[in-house]
Amino acid sequence: MARWGKRFLRRQYEVLSALAAAKPTILIASPGLLAARLIQEKAGIPLVTVVLQPWLIPSVFAPTVMMGGLKLPRWAARIPGHIRLRLLDAGGVLLFGRELNHLRVSVGLKRIRRIVQWMFSPELVIGMFPEWFGEPQPDWPRQVRLAGFPSTDGPADDGLSGDTIEFCRAGSPPIAFTFGSGMMHATGRFHDAIEACRILGTRGILLTKFPSQLTKALPTFMHHCAYAPFQKLFPLCAAVVHHGGIGTTAKALAAGVPQLIVPFAYDQKDNAIRVKRLGAGNWVHPRKRSAEAIAGALQRCIQAEPTAHAQTIAARFRDRTGTGSAADLVDEFVGRKRSRI
Repeated sequence: MARWGKRFLRRQYEVLSALAAAKPTILIASPGLLAARLIQEKAGIPLVTVVLQPWLIPSVFAPTVMMGGLKLPRWAARIPGHIRLRLLDAGGVLLFGRELNHLRVSVGLKRIRRIVQWMFSPELVIGMFPEWFGEPQPDWPRQVRLAGFPSTDGPADDGLSGDTIEFCRAGSPPIAFTFGSGMMHATGRFHDAIEACRILGTRGILLTKFPSQLTKALPTFMHHCAYAPFQKLFPLCAAVVHHGGIGTTAKALAAGVPQLIVPFAYDQKDNAIRVKRLGAGNWVHPRKRSAEAIAGALQRCIQAEPTAHAQTIAARFRDRTGTGSAADLVDEFVGRKRSRI
């Protein structure tokens, strides 16, 4: 990803600089868009950094949970935390520091080494998750504000297909399996899903737009769906098995159904641990994600207690969505900027 992204760093800087110079502008970007942060520093263009998951915000008190990494006890977090932050910065320098610093020097800025801390806007950082999911830490940047999950119902005509509705109503609530909208290599995972349902004697829905990952003839207790709006499908299900992406995690929490997370990479394990901590589900270790392991974990997930926890959490989504709260934070930020002119 770094090799791909750093090729476009200068082009992004030039395009965004031209757009920002044309009229009064505010930049709203993810921390990965380094060009936006450069423009804020060089030209003074206001910047809001939007963070989708707490995993992205480095902290000594709550170190990022990495895939395959060691989980240290909380009392020991402060000592290795400092080392981990330095390693993150070293990784940033290794991955794209040369290109970033070359561009910085070319536009009259000094080289930097603490890239991870620099990526975030010094003016406003909006976390698109609630406090009860990602508790703010003492060493988070002071400009961090939490807006909540960006839940939305989507277009009014964005509904479930007739055959999917018919399958859901034809028997006991099924278990939904999804491993990411862009996942093209989950053949083994979907095979395990079918076997897990066979072991439990339950019905299941396999969500993938790449049907080549599935067997040509599915068992009668399984249903394939190329696409379904999660906010409409998940409430019809007994549980959701997924990869742990923040969007799917939030949709399952909003639907009030227990979830079993099978993490692959990035923030997924961190999200899985947070879901388990909330009592709304569990997760399966990457090295133990066999059909039998998934079936056993699912059996525990669909019990009364996890379901009750999930439904209690779903009640927290009845307030205004995170998207609206984030827009309010941006409006307030722009208002403060105008008052200083």
